[in-house]
Amino acid sequence: MNDTSGDIKFLISDTPDFPEDQVHRIARRLFGIDGELKFLDSDRDLNFRLRNGDGTWVLKFFHPEEDEGVIDFQTKALVHIAQTDPDMLVPKVVPTKRGLPFGRAKAPDGRTSIVRLLGWVPGTDLHLVEDNRNLRHSTGALVARLDKALQGFYHPSALHTLVWDIKQSPALRIHTGDIKNRNRRRLCEKALDGFIDHVLPRWTHLRGQVIHNDANMANVVVDPAKPDTAAGVIDFGDMIYGPIAAEVAMAADGFGFEVDDTMNAFIDVALGFDSVMPLMEDEVEVLFDMIAARFALTATIVARRAVARTGSPDYQPGLEKTSTDALDKILTVGREAGTAMFRDALRFPARSAKGTVSTPEATDLKAQLKRRNKYLGKHLSLFYKKPLHVERGEGAILYDANGRAFVDAYNNVTSVGHCHPHVVNAITRQASALGTNTRYVYSILAEYAERLQGTMPSHLNACVLVNSGSEANDIAWQMSTMLTGKRGGIVMHEAYHGITEAIAALSPVTPENIGHGAGGHVAQLTPPDTYRGPWRKGEKGLADKYAADADRAIAELDQAGFGTACFMIDTSFCSDGIPDVPKGYLKKVAAKVRAAGGMIIGDEVQYGFGRPGTHMWGFEYHGMKPDIVTIGKPVGDGFPLGVVVTSREILNAFTEATGLFSTFGGNPVACAAGLAVLDVIENENLLEHCRITSEHMKAGLRELMERHECIGDVRGHGFVTGVEIVSNRETRTPDADTMVAIMNRMRELGVLTGREGHDGNVFKIRPPMVFSRDNADTLITAMDQAMSEM
Repeated sequence: MNDTSGDIKFLISDTPDFPEDQVHRIARRLFGIDGELKFLDSDRDLNFRLRNGDGTWVLKFFHPEEDEGVIDFQTKALVHIAQTDPDMLVPKVVPTKRGLPFGRAKAPDGRTSIVRLLGWVPGTDLHLVEDNRNLRHSTGALVARLDKALQGFYHPSALHTLVWDIKQSPALRIHTGDIKNRNRRRLCEKALDGFIDHVLPRWTHLRGQVIHNDANMANVVVDPAKPDTAAGVIDFGDMIYGPIAAEVAMAADGFGFEVDDTMNAFIDVALGFDSVMPLMEDEVEVLFDMIAARFALTATIVARRAVARTGSPDYQPGLEKTSTDALDKILTVGREAGTAMFRDALRFPARSAKGTVSTPEATDLKAQLKRRNKYLGKHLSLFYKKPLHVERGEGAILYDANGRAFVDAYNNVTSVGHCHPHVVNAITRQASALGTNTRYVYSILAEYAERLQGTMPSHLNACVLVNSGSEANDIAWQMSTMLTGKRGGIVMHEAYHGITEAIAALSPVTPENIGHGAGGHVAQLTPPDTYRGPWRKGEKGLADKYAADADRAIAELDQAGFGTACFMIDTSFCSDGIPDVPKGYLKKVAAKVRAAGGMIIGDEVQYGFGRPGTHMWGFEYHGMKPDIVTIGKPVGDGFPLGVVVTSREILNAFTEATGLFSTFGGNPVACAAGLAVLDVIENENLLEHCRITSEHMKAGLRELMERHECIGDVRGHGFVTGVEIVSNRETRTPDADTMVAIMNRMRELGVLTGREGHDGNVFKIRPPMVFSRDNADTLITAMDQAMSEM
């Protein structure tokens, strides 16, 4: 009998009825074996353990209404597993005497069942073993291994309707009324509603395949010699095509009954699964509701059957209570906190890119700042009057702890966009293959070096990889001093080149140098500021006038006995306020430095990788020929990587003398990130995108200038744009206070910018290279509103 009255198939069903003497005859007739029989529990089929001196088997009589296609599906799945993972401990299909996968038998009530014989999987049922963390972890890992073995397998009957399919939760919601206990009923309704509201909308985004769908404690066995390790999986009767995430929910099911700390028990299972078959973020987001729905589904089915069956013994009596007791525990934790626990344990960021709050603690800015200051010191700098707590990024968007989107017009570190999938995948795949150092030979190192040098002039044909722009500049400085025999450096007056001791001395803008100059061996050039500098736009000979200052600097260094080892220049001139540099200026300065015996170091940490829009590198845009180029920040889209590019002659001479080696510089994962960045720049045509979008943005900013007197100048090239804020256009008086107020108001309006310049009154607009026309329009609108409110 299977009177569903319109319900899901097998929601209410009895098992086949074969007397034991007939079972013996059927075993002999179909399979040619007989032996001792022992009844085994089953949801809808009739199962026996059959044992004799030759072995042990499971003799299964399928429910008469089971579709033959479903049985064929299960049979072929077991055959597939035996082929893809021969050592996997699962039942083996034993053919009939005629070589068929199953036979048929008619019960005394006249109904016919398909009969199958399976090999016995040795071991102890999981529910009979003392629970521990290793056991939970290994269970998750075992189920994931099974799912990996099932990848690539499909059968037309995999989509059959099954009452134990978690996807049936909405259809079962109407039967919660069969749960007599009001509190249990309320818990189940809450869990099933959570599934409907939070899982179903994500359903199409979840990975799907053929899954076991019932790897609970009754269907997992443990090797008695290793009682803390799950060894095998049995009972494939509930197999379906379903979401991979459901496997974690099913495997976690039984572990919620006996322990007080149910969430950590479930997390152990998830960690085990993830160690073999990494979970995706969408899957982690639904784990809590899937586990809750599984408990609710079980309790509802049991209650429904108890009401519908008359005279039939309940299957697993007491399961309604144990399921709802476990459900009560996890619902007490709550979805947000529970999901946050899964994310933290599985090392996912605190929330999804467009997600909502996970825990109250995560969005308590004061608590976050207190913790940060405690462990990182109170002087670690932050942007904005109200610091921004970000958790995720995507493209040119950053998301705060509440999931609010901010247009990022400042970060050049993530040069091709926050979390670009091509870069993320390259890093992940390489990290799973090899992570070592350059004292071993691996192909990706030379591949990246060759690819990077291919973007530069032919004389820049050798490189050394490090971890940051500071390190790259330090090595470039060492090269220049060693190979020239001189110890003096020339930089811009507001220069910033890094944090090492040697490079901090070449960075007058750093806090330790402000007010009393850089090191005595460092000469500073007057920035070529054609807006507020000594020579301004419209005057003739601007490049010559500003470049003449290099003669003074060289003379000072010679007089002090240092000589000129190098001229180090940030080709974006960011810290100098992003001036519109006169054409030919850098070329003229470089000629003077070379004539004095010094080298030219082009610091491309800010301007490199296509940011000019018209050129790949800032030195190309300025028409300057460097001896050494240094790269940092954008090179790995946020992954630590720095590069020094120079000629073979310079590099070979330096490395021969110093034996230079960087433990992490040039590691395969960094190289993979670097290659992926170059891929994206090329494949997405980001130079042209930058050129077009930056021109549109600057046109919009100049329109603002017509309406707002506080804008004194709009300047820059490509995705390095400066907007200078003044209190008086005639006198060009810098107004840092107003600039900061506008910047902080724009932050509140959802747009992020930075500040630069000697007086801190210049907006620095330096977005990721994927910054769009819409992003630019959002920036202009926010700036307009903020200025209108001043």
